[in-house]
Amino acid sequence: MNRAGEVFDAARADFLRWSNRLWRPLGEVLVSVARPSTGDRVLDACCGAGASALPAAHAVGPTGAVDAVDLAAALVAEGAREATEAGLSHLRFHVGDVRSWSSRTTTEPYDVVQCGYGVFFLPDLDTDAKALCERLRPGGRFAVSTWLSGGMERIVPVGRAAAAPERPDLAGEGPRGPGARLDTEARLHSWLDSLGLVDIEIRPVEFRIPLHPDDAWSFYLGAAMRAFVEGLPQDALDRTRARFTDGLRRAGIDMLDASSLIGVGHMPA
Repeated sequence: MNRAGEVFDAARADFLRWSNRLWRPLGEVLVSVARPSTGDRVLDACCGAGASALPAAHAVGPTGAVDAVDLAAALVAEGAREATEAGLSHLRFHVGDVRSWSSRTTTEPYDVVQCGYGVFFLPDLDTDAKALCERLRPGGRFAVSTWLSGGMERIVPVGRAAAAPERPDLAGEGPRGPGARLDTEARLHSWLDSLGLVDIEIRPVEFRIPLHPDDAWSFYLGAAMRAFVEGLPQDALDRTRARFTDGLRRAGIDMLDASSLIGVGHMPA
């Protein structure tokens, strides 16, 4: 998980270029389904720059509290800056591993634990997610967003293949990540059920935007795919970019399909 923090720290500038087009709208959707309300306590796990933490803070108001935790210090700093500018003093950003992080101000359980596209980076998907659920009060809600099968997964193999000539360890299709376990309504429902949650709701969300080749490369460098090329010299990056652009053209990918699933389950009362 520390590696994920390092990658997204390096990706800061490109990640933020996509905030208003991608991450913020998707964060708003997660919060609209998680439904934190006035006075609630919220834990935003793997918060990034606050795409879902900021709208959650607006939802709970000054009588509530939001703790937002991530290993990517550069993104956390960006979220903290925005929270300060917005006067959201009840939204607190923290640099840390959410698996071991604990509040210094209270041991009170949370009403909502939410995680936007972050559960894939937990070292042990099941054990670590269960630990997050244990931070909830009885009846509290655990809300996650994941990528829907057939959408975002199309672009990753193209990015991997583009980098492979520079990084021989990437040759081949590569293993399917933990997100593959959560990419259909049935799979996500079954996983949330396995965590001991009840009254589970799954909401599919369609989200597609045009993808210009220049924007596609910025997305590559601002997302998890950056790990494929991190540390490469500029000439290798240029070659990877050319192959990536050509690969998208040959695959007929001219839209970024960020269609998602939002799952919410409740801790037994």
